Amino acid sequence: MNIQLDKTIPIAVFIAGLQACSASDTPLYASTMNAHSAGVAGAAGTSTHAAAGSVAAGDSAPSKPSTAIGRKAYVGLFGDGAVGVVDVDNRAVVTTIPVSAPDGLIITPDGKKVFLSSGDTASVKVIDTATDAIAASIDVGSKPAGLTVTPDGRFVVASVGGADEAVIIDAKTNAVVRHVPVGQAHSSCVTTDSHYAYVGSQVAASPAIVKVDLNSDTPAQSFAVDKSPRALACEADHIYFTVVGLDAVELLDPNTGALGAPIASGGSPHDVRAAQPGQTELVVSQTAGDLEFIDVASATVVAHVLTGKLAHWIAVNADRSLAYVTNETDGNISVVDLEKRVVTDTIEVGKAPRKLALQP
Repeated sequence: MNIQLDKTIPIAVFIAGLQACSASDTPLYASTMNAHSAGVAGAAGTSTHAAAGSVAAGDSAPSKPSTAIGRKAYVGLFGDGAVGVVDVDNRAVVTTIPVSAPDGLIITPDGKKVFLSSGDTASVKVIDTATDAIAASIDVGSKPAGLTVTPDGRFVVASVGGADEAVIIDAKTNAVVRHVPVGQAHSSCVTTDSHYAYVGSQVAASPAIVKVDLNSDTPAQSFAVDKSPRALACEADHIYFTVVGLDAVELLDPNTGALGAPIASGGSPHDVRAAQPGQTELVVSQTAGDLEFIDVASATVVAHVLTGKLAHWIAVNADRSLAYVTNETDGNISVVDLEKRVVTDTIEVGKAPRKLALQP
């Protein structure tokens, strides 16, 4: 390695710096790059962090051992055919896991397993977060899409569109324990008490949201809706959901199936979830490329935060202070301060990031 020393820096200081980098298992170039990135802010008070090794979005990022990091995020990189593992604190991709056609992606409440649907293999993969390697593959049927995990960590609900089923998986044993008929199942949400799953059915002639009792074999109950559901969020009084071809967020009474007045968005809303349950919901607009804040009391969008092109998915951290938004066209993740309602960081991750999950 050819290193040119700055003549104004004493050689003893430079050598000490090299020893410090060696002791911390951090390459000198990486330490310099991170210090520079941390000190450069964007126009809105943001900083941009590249994948490990400072590679461009979409290129293959060098890996560093995941044992060297703490909390991680997992993001499906549809364009790369991989799952990116992101060091949340240092805002960098540390490794990638090859998976074809990554679609639904969730992490268990204990942070030990990631479940990932692979649309072209008719399976759900299980990633061990201790090793960041695929530990199991579960056959679920053709075209698995959205995944949801129950808050108590018992079950994973897989929406399997090609099989016209919601497939219930035991999250501890990875065994399929139940098949529930749901035509062209696409995505779902689960109630906070882990009792019910609400599964979106995209049958064109009769779109619906199907209520599934996870504690018994009680027959599922189907609620008709106007258009095919995309993403759903289960809250105490309503199911918030987005649909194909409507620039608004819909509301459904979880007991009666009655629809409420739609909440207008910036266009093509996709993922929806709570910032503060009962107070504020979040939704991404793929047309506007932003994260929108819905005031629950007034059922209106009260704030917009620009994130990036084709905003796709949202993950909220455990203390609900930050939201992470994938921007599919831009190949990055925006970090949004939910109190200040500004983007504070941008993380370059790879090609076509879609679903995202955070370790607690």
